[in-house]
Amino acid sequence: MATIFFTEPELVVGHGRRVLFVNPDDMQIFKEIELPPDLGLKMPAQAQAEASSSAVEQGSGSCPPDGKEQQLAAAAAGGVKQTEATASGSSSAATIKVEVPTAVQNVAYSPDGQLLAVTTSGGQKALLLYRSRPENARLLSARPLARAASALRFCSDSSSVLVTDKTGDCYQYDCVEVEATPRLLLGHLSVVYDILWSEDQQHIITCDRDDKIRVTNYPATFDIHSYCLGHREFVSGLALLTDQHIASASGDKTLRVWNYIQGKELLLHELPAPAVRLLVRQLEPEKVFQAAVLFYDHVDALGLYRLERSSDESWSVTATQLVRAEAGSWSISNFTLTGDRIYITGAENERLSLRVYDMETGQRTTSGVPEGWLEMVLEGLGATDEHAPPFIPEDLSVWFKKRFDNVSDYLERKKRRIEEQQQQKCG
Repeated sequence: MATIFFTEPELVVGHGRRVLFVNPDDMQIFKEIELPPDLGLKMPAQAQAEASSSAVEQGSGSCPPDGKEQQLAAAAAGGVKQTEATASGSSSAATIKVEVPTAVQNVAYSPDGQLLAVTTSGGQKALLLYRSRPENARLLSARPLARAASALRFCSDSSSVLVTDKTGDCYQYDCVEVEATPRLLLGHLSVVYDILWSEDQQHIITCDRDDKIRVTNYPATFDIHSYCLGHREFVSGLALLTDQHIASASGDKTLRVWNYIQGKELLLHELPAPAVRLLVRQLEPEKVFQAAVLFYDHVDALGLYRLERSSDESWSVTATQLVRAEAGSWSISNFTLTGDRIYITGAENERLSLRVYDMETGQRTTSGVPEGWLEMVLEGLGATDEHAPPFIPEDLSVWFKKRFDNVSDYLERKKRRIEEQQQQKCG
C-alpha cells in the first residue's frame, strides 16, 4: 500500500520500508524514515509464558494453542511465514521458510504535531511511535500487532492512538507510557475501514464492511451510544465535520452527512460509482467543506463535492467536479489534496507512480511542481530501484460482499412438492 497525506507544510508519502516528508513546492526533503531491518518486537511476558507452555503441550501430543496465542507468537517472531509441503508417497513434511517483507501500512501525525505513528504489514506487524522533529524522527517504541492494521487515529490531546485491525478489533495504545500494554476497546464482526475520535474524546466512531457506522461512548466503550444506519454496502471512509456531524462515503454509491449524536441522516448525495476513499477539508469553519471521493472502477477517478451547512440540520452539495486522472490507464491507490493540486499514487507496470493534477481543471499538471520533484520522491522511496519488489495495489473487489440466494431455490422446491402432494390427493 502507498499512503499519502498533506499536513502543512509537509507532503507525507509512505511506500515499502520508507516514509518521506517533502515540501511540495521545492526540492526539499524535511526528513525521512526507513524501517529498521529488525523491529525488535518482544512478546508480552504472559503471552510468552503461554506460548512456551503451549509448545511443551504440543510436544507431548496435547491440543494446539488457540488462535490468539498463535497470533501473538507470530507477531513477536516476525518476518517469516512457514508453509509445509509433503511429497507424494512420503510421510515426512518439508518446511519451506518464505520471508515476507515488512512494509509501511498506515501513517498518522498527532494533532500537536509532536508524534508520528506508523503501522506495518507483512512479516512484522507493528505499531511504531516516533518523536517528530522538523529535521528528523526518533523512534520511541515498537509494539507488535496480532493482525494487520486497517485504520489509525490519534486522540485530540495526542495522549493515545487507536488502531483497528482487519478482524474488527480496536485497541488503544498509550503515547505517554510507550511500553504500556494496549487496551482492547471494542470490536466489530467485520473489518473496520475507518475510525474517528471526537474532539471532546467522548465518542469513538467506526465504520465497517457490514454497512454500519457505530458511535461508541468513551471511556465506557461497552456502551454503544448510537448507530448511523442506511448504507447498503461497505462504509469506506468517515470525516468529522463539526462536534455533532460527520460525513461518510460508501460502496453503495452515496455520500452522506449524519448527526452522529442522534444517529440521524441529514444528507444523501448519489455518486456515479462506489466510493473507496474519502478526504474532507474545511474551507469555512463548521460551514463549508470540500469532500473528495476516490471511485472504484469508473471512468472518472475522483469526485470533488462542496458541502455547505445552512442550519444546524440542513446540509447540501452546492458544487460538483469530476476528475478523470487517466483512470483505466493505471491502478490508482490513494490521493491527497493541497491548496490547488491533487496528488495521486498508483501502480503503472507494477511500479509505484506519483502524478499531480490541477484541482480546477482536473488535468495533469507540472505548474508549480519543481522540475525533477516527482523523480526525487520516487527515488527516495526506492520505487526506481530495479530490484524493488513489484507494487500491486490492494484488490478492492473483495470489499464487496458476496451475496448468495439459496431461499429462492428452496421456495421453488417447496412449491413443486406441495403441487405434487395436491395432485396425489386429487388422483
